[in-house]
Amino acid sequence: MKKHFLPIVFLALIAFILAPKVLNIIQGPAPTPNIFADGYSIEQATYQSQTSGKPMLILVTADWCPPCQALKKGALSDEKVTNWVKDNMVPVYLEESANPDQIRMLPVNAYPTTLIINEGKVLGHFTGNKSPSSFLSRIKDLASKS
Repeated sequence: MKKHFLPIVFLALIAFILAPKVLNIIQGPAPTPNIFADGYSIEQATYQSQTSGKPMLILVTADWCPPCQALKKGALSDEKVTNWVKDNMVPVYLEESANPDQIRMLPVNAYPTTLIINEGKVLGHFTGNKSPSSFLSRIKDLASKS
C-alpha cells in the first residue's frame, strides 16, 4: 500500500496544477470586457490621454492564462470598476497573441499585468488577478500619482 501512495499523490498534484489550464482550454478565453469597447491602440490612447488629461489603463493579457480570464470575468466586468475607469482613464487592451510587439515595449514580466501610464511615464503596474475592490483601490492609488 505504501509504495502506491507516492505515485498517487504525485498524480493528484499534477492534476491539481493542470486542471485550471485544461478548464480554460475547454471553456475558451473570457470575452474582452466592455471596459475596452473603444478598442484603443496605444497610439490612439496616448492621444486621448493627452487631450483629456486622463491616464491610460493598459491591460496586458493572454488567452491561455487562467488568472487573466478570472480578472476579465471578475474585476474588469464589475460595474463599479467599469464606471470608474470609463470616467477617469483611457483603457487599452493588449492580448499577447495579437499585440506582441507593443507588449515587448512595456515592463511586462507576467500575465495579466495592469499598467497605469500618464504623459509617457509609467505611474505603476501590478500583476495577477484581483478582487473588484482591490483592483479599483489599486488603480485609483496609481492614477492619483499623475
